[in-house]
Amino acid sequence: MEINIGDERIMVLHARYSADQIREKAMAKRIEAFGMIAKLIQRVQPDDIKITTFQKRFEPFWFVVASSHYVYDRRHKYHVEVAPKVHAVTVHGNKYLVMGDINNSFELEAVNHCTEEFKRELIVDAMNGNEVDLKKYLNFPKSEVPDIAALNNEGTIVVPPEILSSFVVRKMVLQLIKTIQADAIHEENIFISEVTLFYRPVYAIEYLWKDKNKKKVVEFDALTGEAKFEDGAIKKQVTKALENNIFFDLGADAAGTLIPGANLVVKLGRMAAKKAIH
Repeated sequence: MEINIGDERIMVLHARYSADQIREKAMAKRIEAFGMIAKLIQRVQPDDIKITTFQKRFEPFWFVVASSHYVYDRRHKYHVEVAPKVHAVTVHGNKYLVMGDINNSFELEAVNHCTEEFKRELIVDAMNGNEVDLKKYLNFPKSEVPDIAALNNEGTIVVPPEILSSFVVRKMVLQLIKTIQADAIHEENIFISEVTLFYRPVYAIEYLWKDKNKKKVVEFDALTGEAKFEDGAIKKQVTKALENNIFFDLGADAAGTLIPGANLVVKLGRMAAKKAIH
C-alpha cells in the first residue's frame, strides 16, 4: 500500500468580533455569569461585578482530508436465466449446460475488474484527540501562517496542541484502510491531501464579585459571538515551545509507525519532508 501525504500547514481563522465588541458583550453578561440565584435572590447589581482579566487566545484543532483508491480483480460465478426450452448455451466457444433449477439458469465463471474509491474528512480536537463537529468554522475567513510562534504576539496566548499530526494521520489511515476480498490487488493508495492545524480565536473573561469573593469565567467565541460559561480559573500563559517540528512530527521515522507491521510506502508532504531532511 502507498500512502501519499500532502502539504501540512497552519491556518488562523480571522475573528469576526473585535476586542471592543467582545468587551461590550462581556459587560452585558456580568450578572448572568453568576447564575439565576445571584440575579433573582441575591439581587446583585452590575456594578458589583468587575472584569479582572480580559484574555485573547488561539485554540487549536486538526482538519484532515483524504481519499483512498483500490483496483482489484475478483472471481465471480454468475447465474444466467434462460428460456425454459433452452438446455445449453455456448458463449465464446464454451458450452454451458443449463442446470435445470427453478430459474432454468446456467453458471458462468467470470473475473470482475473492480475500482473502489472513498473520501473522508476528519476534524479532531487538538487537545484530547476526540472527533468534534467544528465544520462550521471552515467557511470563515482565514490565512496561512508560517509557524505557530507567529501567532504569539501582543499578549495573545497560543495554546499548543497536545495531539500531534502523526496521531490524526494514523486515525485517518485506519478509517480508509479496507479489507478487500480479491484474487488480485493491483492498486492500494491513500492520498492525504490536507493536514491542517487550525487556530480559532477565543476571548476569556474573568469576573470578580467582590462582596462574595467569587470568580467566574466566560469564554466568547470570536467567530460566532457565542458565550460559554466555565468553572475554574482562567487559563494561564503557556510556556511550552511553539515549534512546528514538535507538532508536525510525521518525519521519516514516524511514518513507519503509522500501521505497525503493515507493508507501507509513505511519501511525505512539505513539513514532514523538511523534518526528514533535518
